[in-house]
Amino acid sequence: MRTPWGARRDRREQELQSAEEFRSARRLAREDVTVLGEQVAELDVDLEGSHSHEVRDFHQEALDAYAAAAAALEEASTVQEVGSVEELLNKGRYARAAVLALRADEPLPERRGPCFFNPQHGPAVTTVSWTPPHGTEREVEVCRNDAVRLDDGEAPDVRQVRVGDRYVPWYAADDAAMHSWSSTANASTSGWLSSVAKAEAGTRAGVSQAGMMGRQ
Repeated sequence: MRTPWGARRDRREQELQSAEEFRSARRLAREDVTVLGEQVAELDVDLEGSHSHEVRDFHQEALDAYAAAAAALEEASTVQEVGSVEELLNKGRYARAAVLALRADEPLPERRGPCFFNPQHGPAVTTVSWTPPHGTEREVEVCRNDAVRLDDGEAPDVRQVRVGDRYVPWYAADDAAMHSWSSTANASTSGWLSSVAKAEAGTRAGVSQAGMMGRQ
């Protein structure tokens, strides 16, 4: 039979979990917003070249997406609202990639999902077969640099996130998500922020709760 004390404890644990999840999601999103801002600021925009009008438009689109993402993050009060920042970040990343392509007189990039190994790399350019350590082979969308690394037999540049007292590849932070991707034709980073935040929060909330119980 469930006791009032047990019910209160469960509610407290859920509140702690939710609070930690929100803090984790906000921190991860803030890292991505900061990186995008730095990437856009570093763009060398040629406004007198053959693609000057397109460059100007995409550059402005990148600036607007960065500003919108930063504003949305400041106003967010739930994990879901923080998660919506991902869409704005992806818009900014594509616009930045478009500026780089036009500057190099290359075709505009396809509108694909972000690089599987690190969304900060920007939109993917190809799909490759990849096998994670101790995992099964699956197809993932990757950026050009990671595709080259894999072709050369090197490890991809994977986003590392903190889970407990250690850093792990972001895709391994949530074992349940990793397991589900093993049978997916094209693994995606969609919703990765919420997934990783949940994994981080579960670990930290458990540690915090243990500390609280120890002081009682």
